[in-house]
Amino acid sequence: MSKEVEVFGVNYERFSVGKKLDKLAGKYHIKSVLEMPAHGAKAMPSIYSLGFAKKADKIALVNGTPKYCSEWEKIGAAQKLEWLSEDDLRHTSIATMSYDFVWNFAYMPICQDPDALIEEMKRISRKYIAIFSVNSGNIGFPIHKMVHKKTGIPWTHGDIRYNNRHFIKKKLEEHGLKVIETGFVDCPVWPDSLGFRDVRLHRMNIDFSQMDWEAPYVDMLKNNSFPLWMKVVYVIEKIPFPKFIKSIYGHINYTLSEK
Repeated sequence: MSKEVEVFGVNYERFSVGKKLDKLAGKYHIKSVLEMPAHGAKAMPSIYSLGFAKKADKIALVNGTPKYCSEWEKIGAAQKLEWLSEDDLRHTSIATMSYDFVWNFAYMPICQDPDALIEEMKRISRKYIAIFSVNSGNIGFPIHKMVHKKTGIPWTHGDIRYNNRHFIKKKLEEHGLKVIETGFVDCPVWPDSLGFRDVRLHRMNIDFSQMDWEAPYVDMLKNNSFPLWMKVVYVIEKIPFPKFIKSIYGHINYTLSEK
């Protein structure tokens, strides 16, 4: 089994996304969360919802990887978890209106039937549905595409329309949802992945479901000890630039909607 340690950019991404999820949980009084699916975007699966660990009482992970319950144990939140397995995300066995907040991270572009998934997320949610996606407006995105083209490695990141914040907003509205908040997270001073790590992992011909991941961020969170550089970058990220400017350097866009 191959082992991969998450790099500094992934650590910062988790730090920034976690801050946003914690803020959303407080602002909208979110007590129950469903991440569907709880996959990993070339990173450790089943821990993107860590940001809800302090304020939510129940966190369900659909098609996650239970061995990474160990990461939740580190921060004393494993008792809040539910591990759910579903064969078809378009038609799950999960009860209607059973979670306050239903979301996914970097999944919609590779989803085979996004419309059906959005409808299922809407059915399951009591109120909030959110999509977090890699931002196609980032200056690194076209370079990443070019790297795939130049190396001959097929584009495996799906339908890039679902990387566009305007398209995602329109799609949620088509499903009768009201978009109440949009923005960017993971907005450091470097461009998003230029594709070189992606190419390395592709050339290793790895089955990512069999990867043994190590996430240094979780130990930082456990000890509440984050490196100075991370704190400084986050201060810069929080500068309230207009969205059209943040779209150039934001790595992740998010769209929050309500029923």
